Amino acid sequence: MAILYALVARGSVVLAEFTAASTNASAIARQILEKTSGDNDINVSYSQDRYIFHVKRTDGLTVLCMADESAGRRIPFAFLEDMHQRFVRTYGGAVLSALPYGMNDEFSRVLSQQMEYYLNDPNADRINRLKGEMSQVML
Repeated sequence: MAILYALVARGSVVLAEFTAASTNASAIARQILEKTSGDNDINVSYSQDRYIFHVKRTDGLTVLCMADESAGRRIPFAFLEDMHQRFVRTYGGAVLSALPYGMNDEFSRVLSQQMEYYLNDPNADRINRLKGEMSQVML
């Protein structure tokens, strides 16, 4: 259940990107960015082979990740929401005029760290954690 690739973009301009596996995820992600261009906020998923590309666009900023099918939707979209909030909090209005890959040096490390967190830390999946806590109480 892994998130293997992530990017943050303004329109079709990629501002930061990280991949944890050698795949063609970057090329597919760019096709998805073109296909989903527009101003409307969206939360969508696209299937490609055995991977799912999850896309969240809010206020013109798109966050996209590629995950194993086994990851479902909850964890990837929690990751995307987290990355969107961190990106906006870190860069604010600079996003509007940033050059391609303008935030990559710094934010690709954040993407990498959070991909690892959402893979390994049980606290990342709050619903399953709460279910586990409730089952302990029920015993």
